[in-house]
Amino acid sequence: MFEREQMQALINTTVDGIISISADGRIQLFNAASEKLFGWKSEEVLGRNVSTLMPSHYADHHDRYLQNYLDSGIARIIGVGRQVQGQRKDGTIFPMDLSVGEFQAGGQRYFVGIVRDLTASIAENERLKTLQRQLEQSDRYSALKEIGAALAHELNQPLTAIDLFLVAAERSLDSDTARARELFTRVRQEATRAGSIIKRIREMAEQHDSDPSLFRPQQAIQSAVDLCLSTESRKVELAITPFEDTDLLGDETQLRMILVNLIKNALDATSGQTERRIEIRVRPDDPFTVDVVDNGPGVPDSLAPQLFEPFTSTKSHGLGIGLSICRTMAEHSHGNLYYLPPAEQTRSLGGACFRLELPRRRA
Repeated sequence: MFEREQMQALINTTVDGIISISADGRIQLFNAASEKLFGWKSEEVLGRNVSTLMPSHYADHHDRYLQNYLDSGIARIIGVGRQVQGQRKDGTIFPMDLSVGEFQAGGQRYFVGIVRDLTASIAENERLKTLQRQLEQSDRYSALKEIGAALAHELNQPLTAIDLFLVAAERSLDSDTARARELFTRVRQEATRAGSIIKRIREMAEQHDSDPSLFRPQQAIQSAVDLCLSTESRKVELAITPFEDTDLLGDETQLRMILVNLIKNALDATSGQTERRIEIRVRPDDPFTVDVVDNGPGVPDSLAPQLFEPFTSTKSHGLGIGLSICRTMAEHSHGNLYYLPPAEQTRSLGGACFRLELPRRRA
C-alpha cells in the first residue's frame, strides 16, 4: 500500500506530464502536470480518446498507427523520443517532447507517455539564432572594415613604387630611353603585384587556400629590399646574410609583402639612429627562416604582447595593422611570424627582431 501511495505521489509531483492510455487509445491516467500543460482537468479526459490532446493532423491518424502497432509489432514512436505537437483545451497548439513506453497489467496492454512543453525552449533557441545572425552580420561588417584597411595598407606599397618609377621614367625619356623602358617594365611588375595583393587578401577573406608553387626565395627577398631602399633618402647599412638559394613551396607574393612590411618597420625604427643597421638573416632549413633585425630602440615590454593585434603600433602615425596582416599571411601559408625579444636573439643589434617561418614542404 505504501509503495502505491509513493508512486502516486511521484506521478502527481513530477514537472513532466504523464499520460497513460489503454490499448484502444483511451486515457487511464492524467497527472497534475498534464492538467497544467493541456488545460484539462483529469476527470474531464479520463476515458476519452487520447486524440483529444492532439491537433487534427495527428488525431486523424493516431488510432490507425496504434492498431498497426498492435497488429504488426512495428513501433513508430514507442521507445523513441521525438518532438510532436499537442493541443490544449482552448485549441492552442504547442510543441512538445514525447516519450512513449509500453507495459502490461492484469493481462492488458497499456502505454504511458512522458510529455514536456518545448514552447519556452524553442523560443529561446529562436532568440539565440536571431542573436547569432546579428552577430554574424556584425562580424561580416567588421571583417569588411578590416579587409578594407588591409587592402589600403598593402596596396600603398606597389602604388608608391609605381609613382616613383613613373617620375624617374619621365626624367629619363629624353636622356636615357633604355633606362625609361626598364622603369616602365618595373611599373608593369608593380601593377601585377597590386593585382596579386588584391587576390591574396580576397582569398584570406574567403578562407580559401591558394595552390602553393615552387619559387626561389632569394629573388623575393632581394626585390623586397630593393623596393624599400628605393624610397629611402638617408643612409642605412642593410645586409642580407648569404645563403644557398633553394626551392621553396609557397606564395612568393605573400613572402615579399611580409618582408616589405618588416623592412619598412625596421627603417622607421632606425630613423632616429646616427648609424642605421638592419640585417636580413636567412636560414634555408625546414622551416625556412628569415629574421629582420635592427638597431633601433626596440619594442617596449608592455607593448610586446599586443604587437600582432590590429591597431597596435609603436609609431605616432599609421594604422598599426601591418604586423597583424603579416601574421595572417604567414599563417595562410602554413607558417608563423613572431617577435623575438633581445634576450632570445642569437646576435642582437640592440633593437627589434621579427622572425618569419615558412615550411619547406607541405603535406
